[in-house]
Amino acid sequence: MSNGGYQLEFLEKYRGREPQRPEPPKPGGCRRVVGWLVQVVLWGGITAVFLLIATYFLLSIQLRGAIDQVATYRGSGAGGTPRFFDRNGQLLFERHTTEKRRWLAYSEIPEVVRNATIAAEDDTFWTNPGIDPAAIIAAIIGNFRNENGRPIGASTITQQLVRHIVFTYEERTAVSYTRKFREIFLAFIMTQQRTKPEILQMYLNEIYYGNLAYGIEAAAQTYFGKPALDLTLGEAAFLAGLPQSPLELDPYSNLEAAKARQAFILDLMLEEGMIDYIAAEVAKGAPLRLQPRINVQDQVANTTLEAAHFVLYVQNELERRYGSDALVRGGWQITTTLDLGIHKLAEQAAREQVAARAAANDVSNAAVVVLKPKTGEILAMVGSLDYFNEGIDGQVNVALQPRQPGSSIKPITYAAALERGWSTADILWDVPIELDLGDGQTMRPRNYDGRFRGPLLLRDALANSYNIPPLQLLRDIGVPAMLATAHKMGIESLRETPGFYGLAVTLGGGEVPLLEMTHAFATLANMGEKPQLTSVLRITDSRGNVVFEQPPNPLPPTRALDPGIATIISDILDDDRARVPAMGVNNPLHLPFPAAAKTGTTNDFRDNWTLGYTPGVVVGVWMGNADGHPMQDSSGLQTAAPVWRRIIEGIYATPRLQTSLMVNGQMPPTEFLWAPNVIERPVCLPQGTGGSLCTASRNDLFLASVPVHGIPRIGYAPDAGTNLGAWTLRTLPLGSEDAARVTQAALPDGTRPPQPTECVFNRSRNADAVAERLYLPIPPYYPDEVRARLWARGTGYHMAPPTVCPLRVVETLEDP
Repeated sequence: MSNGGYQLEFLEKYRGREPQRPEPPKPGGCRRVVGWLVQVVLWGGITAVFLLIATYFLLSIQLRGAIDQVATYRGSGAGGTPRFFDRNGQLLFERHTTEKRRWLAYSEIPEVVRNATIAAEDDTFWTNPGIDPAAIIAAIIGNFRNENGRPIGASTITQQLVRHIVFTYEERTAVSYTRKFREIFLAFIMTQQRTKPEILQMYLNEIYYGNLAYGIEAAAQTYFGKPALDLTLGEAAFLAGLPQSPLELDPYSNLEAAKARQAFILDLMLEEGMIDYIAAEVAKGAPLRLQPRINVQDQVANTTLEAAHFVLYVQNELERRYGSDALVRGGWQITTTLDLGIHKLAEQAAREQVAARAAANDVSNAAVVVLKPKTGEILAMVGSLDYFNEGIDGQVNVALQPRQPGSSIKPITYAAALERGWSTADILWDVPIELDLGDGQTMRPRNYDGRFRGPLLLRDALANSYNIPPLQLLRDIGVPAMLATAHKMGIESLRETPGFYGLAVTLGGGEVPLLEMTHAFATLANMGEKPQLTSVLRITDSRGNVVFEQPPNPLPPTRALDPGIATIISDILDDDRARVPAMGVNNPLHLPFPAAAKTGTTNDFRDNWTLGYTPGVVVGVWMGNADGHPMQDSSGLQTAAPVWRRIIEGIYATPRLQTSLMVNGQMPPTEFLWAPNVIERPVCLPQGTGGSLCTASRNDLFLASVPVHGIPRIGYAPDAGTNLGAWTLRTLPLGSEDAARVTQAALPDGTRPPQPTECVFNRSRNADAVAERLYLPIPPYYPDEVRARLWARGTGYHMAPPTVCPLRVVETLEDP
């Protein structure tokens, strides 16, 4: 290379080389991550599509039969006619439901029915692909957050229809994510193969509305006695709310809940723009005139109709156990536990007694339950005097309605007390007391006749149903203890907190259905074992196949009470002599054979009760008015007890009826048996105390080897075992000066106890001035002690001294 004679030597080493281009900059870290994510998403999407296609074809193969069902479904048909029989094969009733079912064309279904259903069940029905993805995701999250709660299903109308068509009752009610996934897939398939109007038409013709009404036409006829085409907006919204929970929203047993659901659906329709505000409010306020569950036409037609309330009770029980469609679709023939002869005896006795007492006592209705205590079988259930009498709300089954039981619940309080150490030797003071109800309110309970009897042994207090003694018991053992015993014995009600009821619960301050009260008394009759209530002996389908048969040895009863406690309570309730002071001689509870019984009367005469039993049968009777208005000067002994007596005596006077009492081919005993842990011992009566020896006593029943409850607030240990029913104490006279030094608190209302006149000498040495005497025990609750001492002044009764002898008195005695 020449450059004017100069050599650029430093360039020689680069001769012949191509000039190098600069390399492009490498991508940064963020770009590499984005690129990687794009590839992952692309390949993940391809894989997901592949898996979805594979899953689709796999499910299509596995669910081929189910797919054919949803694709070709044309309705389930009318089903069979269920028939109900008594235990001896006599027909009670045929549930003719087929004539109410009619497949409606889409155009025959009113728009208000379609709109109300969509608002209630699936507001995205017209646009979703058979499922609601957003609702499903929300349900998954909700179930995950509340694992122990009731699962949320988020089912669309299409899913509900698929569930109805394809799955059995067990599959429908089971919590299964596998079943849910299949349901979602089949709903998607149905949406591809059927139009939306067709799906809604099938749904409204098939869905269950309760009370054996399948489809909107049957529902309209069952509840309102009209075709679906004539339903009003309010009626359509009312019916649209029932399929969610036909049993819980049954308007015949829970009208308030069904009406609340109706109002909710009307609000949804308003939000969706289906109706305006005025229409919604008018529909909410419009009265609903429900038809009787069993139509009056069935009564006048040539149709067998017996024990209507019991038949409906059995129907509801079967729906809970087997599902809503089994009864009709299987054409079941149900043999029940009911004895139609006993049922008619109970029905006639109740009707004639109400007729005899209607004018004098203003009573119009009654209910009866008869149970077999060993097995829990329901032998009779009279829910009202006349199912079709609207004047007494005859279609309401009063046997299942909560009512205040009055004094009939007292045996449960006494049983709870015996469980906690009380015995028949304990004294209860029937004297005026005052109860603090809170908020400055007090109550002064009284006995039925307004009189007070002073010191009573536990047997006499219960047998005569005096009101003050059980309050003292409950104050000692606590309301939770009494409620726990009630629940063990068969009372499912009374589920509020103990503070809700307070001490008044032992006087009937809570509400309990007659069936539950009778069940609790069956536990007493069955030596403390609670039987399981049973209403069905056998079920066959329309082809004669046995669906269910009561086994010879059904589920064993549950031990609810010590058998000795049940023995003692039964013996007291069967003691005709003990209850004479309050109920007189030859009262309606006095039968020519052993029978335990307890009456009940609410303070305002709204409810009269009598419940009682022999070892073989339990009978519960309620009398009153369906609308709740008070009767006139009416007691359980006057009105309900004669019905109870007539039923029990009628059963035992009729050999054919007695056969229904048999258990495993054997007649139950006619006398109450004693439990092995029951002993008999002499007890000193209150009038026999006061001296050095008991001057009046009787024998009574006790639990063997059971600790006796104590009274920790007194300062000495009384001898309660030498003379049962009294405290044997060594005492000294107490002068007024020493008595004034004894500290005794005044009650909140200012009431002060009388000054003591004696004190307990608790030294071991003997002295001439010390006397050993029998005293009446002190009540556990101090205010009761104060009022009992005030009442006892001048009566001749001597309660145990409230204090030990002061040291000064003892030292004076010991000085030479």
